[in-house]
Amino acid sequence: MKVRIFLAVIFITTAFFSCKKYPDGPSLSFRSPTQRLIGKWELKEYRVDGVDSMSIFSNYHTIPGLDFKDPNRVDSAGFIIRGGIDTANYVTSIGLYELTNHKKNLVLHPSTYVNDLNLFSPLISTEDLTFDILRLTHKEFWIEIDFHSRHYEMHYAGEQ
Repeated sequence: MKVRIFLAVIFITTAFFSCKKYPDGPSLSFRSPTQRLIGKWELKEYRVDGVDSMSIFSNYHTIPGLDFKDPNRVDSAGFIIRGGIDTANYVTSIGLYELTNHKKNLVLHPSTYVNDLNLFSPLISTEDLTFDILRLTHKEFWIEIDFHSRHYEMHYAGEQ
């Protein structure tokens, strides 16, 4: 009897921790992916083809952030990509978002777009884009996308 209980515990534990949704976690969360996504996110790491490329934004004195609103209470936009304002230059994209593919993908549907800095990036695009979600916790949000023959990976931290 003890052997059966022991085997059942091992099986349940193994099955529980091997079924995480995103490649980089988390293994367990009591909040839905949509609830974890809602809020303000600050870009901490930006890689293009595996190379750290954060300096592209610091050259313009702006680091884009992402804001996601609750899709059940959206007024005019579900997401906002915002950049810091340096004199009259700024970057912004506003539109709707959705989580697809069993909430493993983030799809952005921009409706308003401003790119005063003339940057080229999936963060600053008029196209509908589908990102793979690598990690989504209440403090970290990692996404990646292949965009115009380049691979982009972005790591965000939740803003306090």
